[in-house]
Amino acid sequence: MNKTTDRSVSNEIKTAPFELNIWLGCFILITGNISTFGNIIIFSSRAFRNRACTVYLLVEAIVLIFFFDLVLLTRTLQKGFRIPVLSRYDAICRLRYFASQYTNLLAISLFILATTDRYLSTHRSQVLRKWSGRTSLAYKLVLACVIIWFVFGCHRLVLYSATTGSCIAQPGLYALLDNYLEAVISGLCPPVIIFVLSYLLMRSVRNTIQRQNLVLSNEQNSAAVKLTFLRKTDKQLTRMLLWQTLVAIPAFIPYTVQLIYSNVTENWSKSPEWVAWENVCVETIRLLSYTFFSTRLYITLISSGRLRREIFRIFRLRNDIQPTDGTLNTMDQTTAGGLTTIKRQTNL
Repeated sequence: MNKTTDRSVSNEIKTAPFELNIWLGCFILITGNISTFGNIIIFSSRAFRNRACTVYLLVEAIVLIFFFDLVLLTRTLQKGFRIPVLSRYDAICRLRYFASQYTNLLAISLFILATTDRYLSTHRSQVLRKWSGRTSLAYKLVLACVIIWFVFGCHRLVLYSATTGSCIAQPGLYALLDNYLEAVISGLCPPVIIFVLSYLLMRSVRNTIQRQNLVLSNEQNSAAVKLTFLRKTDKQLTRMLLWQTLVAIPAFIPYTVQLIYSNVTENWSKSPEWVAWENVCVETIRLLSYTFFSTRLYITLISSGRLRREIFRIFRLRNDIQPTDGTLNTMDQTTAGGLTTIKRQTNL
């Protein structure tokens, strides 16, 4: 955080970044933990167990525990309550900035894999559908993501340091490259990939509806039931993707712009008041970048009435749930953690 001591800047503006990290940081920390542990309970229940999509989302929820309780917590302590856990301890500095990138990229990758699995499950090609729902493949891909992103980000365990009194990257070319790389990989790529996959998933469901319309004249009763189900699926999917988009835009895009802006204007001459307002904007943007993951459970509850009922049933009867064929059919279309899970009922 940039500092300014000019008396022309009001104390309210100077203290606003700290207040933001205390109040907004604590709010996101609490709601994020509730969302994360709620998703762990849901995805580890018998009703959702042993599915490839669930494997991705369950591991993602476990990763997010470290994302909130290490990355966001240390940020709140350092930049909100002014407890120098990052600037005083070199090991915590390096671990925190490594975990910041590692947990973010790993969680995003698992979310994208879960979305891809659902897209393949609704594809008209039987060859592609065979790649969905394979739990053995899911475990292998999870392990691959864990290793790949560790290797990708392990440089931060060495090239970040708090020896100068603040936790920063090694000055010079490395710091510049690390910032731009984070802007592209962590800020720009996730929303682009999510939007593309969401569009493909919606198009695949609507293509299925069109094919059901063609079948309707031959199998009136059976096809009508399936068509009604798919239309409800499409409506819930559209609602979920709209909410997901509304969360993704303020979570990722401003973060990317802020990283690039900070690099470009690092050596510019700025007035103390400009620096003070800049600090407020930077802290707000950084905190909003956590909201994509902290709102996952709540988007689920807003988007799908069917899944809401299933979640409440899991929390009421968690130790006694014995899924029946009817339960599994009810859950053929679910929206889990901001992700619509659509199960293929027939091979068309």
